[in-house]
Formats: sequence, C-alpha cells, structure tokens
Amino acid sequence: MNLKLKLLLLNRNNDQGMALAFALSIGVIMMLAGTIMIVRSQTDQTHVQAQQSTAESVSAAEVGATRIFSLLNENRYLAMYPDCNSRDINGLCGDTGTTPSWANAINVPKLTVCEEGKATNVREIALNQDWQPIDPNNTKQGEYRLLSYEYANPGIAPGKGKLTVEGRIRAHNDFTGSVSQLTVEIPVSPGPVEGTPIPGVWLNDDPTDATGNNGVEGDVLMGNCNLTKEQLAELNVTGTDPQTGQPYQAKHTNLEFPDPPEIPSTAIYLGVVGENKDGTLAGISGDITLPRVGDTPVTKTINNKTVEVYEYEVEEINFDSGSHSLTIEPGKKVTLYLNGSMIVKSNSGIIHSCTNSDGTPIAGCLPTDFQIYGLGDATNTICTAGNKRIEAFIFAPEYIVGTAGTGGGQGGIKGTIWAKEWSNSKSCGSQTSNTAVVQTARWEDLGLEPKNTPPLLSNTSSWKRNQR
Repeated sequence: MNLKLKLLLLNRNNDQGMALAFALSIGVIMMLAGTIMIVRSQTDQTHVQAQQSTAESVSAAEVGATRIFSLLNENRYLAMYPDCNSRDINGLCGDTGTTPSWANAINVPKLTVCEEGKATNVREIALNQDWQPIDPNNTKQGEYRLLSYEYANPGIAPGKGKLTVEGRIRAHNDFTGSVSQLTVEIPVSPGPVEGTPIPGVWLNDDPTDATGNNGVEGDVLMGNCNLTKEQLAELNVTGTDPQTGQPYQAKHTNLEFPDPPEIPSTAIYLGVVGENKDGTLAGISGDITLPRVGDTPVTKTINNKTVEVYEYEVEEINFDSGSHSLTIEPGKKVTLYLNGSMIVKSNSGIIHSCTNSDGTPIAGCLPTDFQIYGLGDATNTICTAGNKRIEAFIFAPEYIVGTAGTGGGQGGIKGTIWAKEWSNSKSCGSQTSNTAVVQTARWEDLGLEPKNTPPLLSNTSSWKRNQR
C-alpha cells in the first residue's frame, strides 16, 4: 500500500473516533441539562407550593382576625380590655377573681347586659388558645386561633388594641403545613351618643314590671335585669323609629344616667306651684304662664348653639284638682328644677305644645324646650294626666313616674322621660293601655348625654404579617 493511501485511512479512523467521543459528550451534556431542568422544575414547583401554602395560611389568619374583630364590634366594651392577664406556657389563661379580661369576661363592666351567655362565648375563645376551624365541614379551609389582644389602659378610651392571630392549613392529612401570624392594630375611641337611639322611657331601677300595660311609642330602656328579654318583649311598645326605620322595642341597656344638674344660683325661685297639699292656693297659683314678664333668661350653649333659657326652682307642682294651669310659652326654653313631687290630674294641668290649634307645627318650637329635673329622693312622684299630654323632657333619677287615668290616649308625655321606676300599682296608678309616652326627643337638644356609651371601633389601622 502506498504511503498516501495509508495516511488517508489513518485520518479517517481518527475522525470516526473523534465523532463518537463528541457524540457521547453531547449526550452527557444533554442528560445533565435535562437533570438540571428537572431539579429546577421540582424546586420551582416546591417554591410555588410553599408560596401557595403560605398564602392560604395568611388567608386563614385574616379570616380569624376578621371574625374576632366582628366579635369585638358586637361587644364593644370588650375592646378596652386584654384577652388575658396571666397565661401559662401551655396557653391556658389563669385569670380569676375580679380582674376583667376576655377569659374572665363576667367582670368586664357592662358587657353582658343581662345576658350571661355573652360572657361565656367570649371566654371560650380566650381561655386556652384552641384552634378554631374556619369551616367545620371543610378542613382544607384551615384554622385560626387567638394568640393575644393587648390594650394599654384597660377600661379607658381612646386607646389602641393590638390583636395577634395565627392561621394554619392542612398538609396531607394533618395540620403540619404553613402557619402564618398576623398582628392587627384596632383604634378605640369614646362612643358617640349620636349612634345610640334616644329612649321614650328610660327606667334605671324598676323593681316590678316596667311600663306594664301602658302604651309607649318609643324605645323603653331598662337599667336592671329584673325582667327577662321575653318579658320585655311583652310590653306595650309600638311604632317605628323614624331615624333608623326599625320598630321601637323594650330592651336592657348598659348606658348609665348622666349626673343631674345642680340648681343654678341664677334660677328664679317659685316655691309651690298650683295648690298646697291642704288644698289652699300656693304662692304661685291660678293660671300661670312661663316665662313671665320681667323674668330674665340665662345664656347657654347647647349643641354648639347659643340659646336663652329661663330657669326656675320649684318646691312642688300640684294640679291635683281644679281648673287652673301652668302654660309654657311655645318657642321659649324653660327649665324647672323640682325639689318635690309633681302631680297633674286636673282637666288643665301643665300645657306645653308645639302644635297650633289647626294641627300645624309652631315654627322654632321643640317638645324638649320644656325640661323638668326632679332632684328629690325616692319618696317623690311625677304623675301626669291621662287626658292632657305634656311636651317635655323629664329627668328624675330617684322618682316614680306614670300617667293617671285613660283620657282617651291624649295624656302623658310627648318627648322623653327618665326616672327610677314606673308607677303601675303605686300612687299614680298608671294602668292605661293607651299611649302614655310618645318619643320625639333628640340627644342634641337635651344638653345631657348618657354615661358609658359603647366605644367606637375604627377600621383597623394596620395589618402586619409577623415572621415566625
């Protein structure tokens, strides 16, 4: 074989060897690349699953925070107290005694409003940090639990609550998946009275059957628990609140009476108005109209408005018989500070009306322009006539009040009346089924506000996911 042919054959064999080695190298490279892509795909899938798991547990925590916020909104006094003051390493709250907390909710002032079940429901959530299912019929929805609720100055608003909640989801067949933690800040403000319907009748400590068979066209508020919710529902309450569109109702309240005003030194002294108890004429007798010529009003600010008020101190008002009357001039603001009883049973009595004889309203006149503050003790009574309706605001914290006789449903009070108890079988004998009270008052016109209005919970100011 000549030399050229031999060299050509040798080169050909070398090219085939190199091609085989190159092909094998490419195969290895492609296999490695495939392996890397598979590993990367699995890593990406694991990362996506982790992200999804975290998102689901965060969602579970958000649901829990929203539900607990709703619980607070239904029991707003709770927002001013911590969930627990002393919790052990296992999460069990050891609060006992009189210290208020969610776990010791029976001691949270004004929370229960005659319904002990509310305290029980709240206590179950805060007692031992148990996980709560979002949907008991679908475990995939996850669970949440309360970790803590902190409030710096218990019982005082304004303030800020700090709610911490955990959420978790199921991984495979157990709850070993993602767990997320959220902290939510909840601003708590003093409760505005404007959001609280004003009552037609408010009884602070009635020992028997409240307004009984007497008709009331307005809300009836009870400051004690002597009657059950079912018994309150049986009271003769009718009508619809024009501001809310909701039917009037009788209900327990956690509101408290404001402090009654003191008799101002500028009040004009009238003594006994009407008749003395022995039937003789009092110092102010006959037909009387207030304000009188020459009486001087005082300037006050009510609802950010400057108004003139005629103020009088009265020992007693007695129109138990006869035909004389006390008339309050429509459109004038008149306040009586009453030291004793007010008995109005005659055919005339006290006249204050913001309606003309033709049924049209008198411009600039409100029923609550006429105000009576009963400042005496529990031996005193305010008894209005069943045939003559007085338009007024009456506030007598220690008095028994009522409407005597039937009078065709034209008597009693148009405005609002707050007192200790209602006279059903006592001195006033208020037993008529006719409407004895028609609620027409507004908070802003009274110059007084109740105590212990429920605090206002603002929208959560921040949501923060905590690193675990």
